[in-house]
Amino acid sequence: MCHPDRSGRFPAPGTYRIKQADNLKYWEYRPADGEGSGKRVAIITDIYGCNDFYQSFATFLVGRGWTVMLIDLFSDLGELPEVTREAAFERRHKLRDGEVCGNIQRFLANQNVDAVIGFCLGGNYIFELARRNVDARLVAFYPFPAGLPNQDELTPAFEYLESLEAPVTVLAGAQDDSAGRENMARLAEMAKSVPVLDVRVYEGSGHGFLAQLDSEDEQLKKNAEDALDVCLRAIEE
Repeated sequence: MCHPDRSGRFPAPGTYRIKQADNLKYWEYRPADGEGSGKRVAIITDIYGCNDFYQSFATFLVGRGWTVMLIDLFSDLGELPEVTREAAFERRHKLRDGEVCGNIQRFLANQNVDAVIGFCLGGNYIFELARRNVDARLVAFYPFPAGLPNQDELTPAFEYLESLEAPVTVLAGAQDDSAGRENMARLAEMAKSVPVLDVRVYEGSGHGFLAQLDSEDEQLKKNAEDALDVCLRAIEE
């Protein structure tokens, strides 16, 4: 599981409005009137959907004066019968990845989104959006560059990363056993010759390591804090 619990680093989930556009449902979080910077940021979650972690992360970003759109890919597929990896993957496989990315691409353009942050499955969608040259800052946490099976399968990122023209920031753990340690090493090596790829692979960290903002292990906590700072800087550029 990527993020089962809210991080103590982020505030309690704030208020939002459920909205719909371009065949997508999303939770819109807005700063207090007159306090926003105009920056518009979308979040694509992992397979568990819009849980407390992502709601609080969205609220954290709103605290920076940004309007945040937390994309809800799973509400029409029903609630999880149990919060387990198996149940989440069973629901996830009902998505059509290619179709979803088409909807997200249109959504980003029509909603004038400045930046997109994707986690896990959402990180794979970030790669696909970069392949489509979407005009937004793109940040991927712990994606699967070797691809994920699906009924409307996306081309694995490893097959096109060297030809990317859209900048992408990738934040991953060297010990990510979900996406594959060898894939993380390959991704880091590939980034050395791809100017638009900013890849940070953190030693000691695994999948879902942003949750270690609360860790008592100083190195793991430092990795998570650095990744969060890199993410925020990428959006602010």
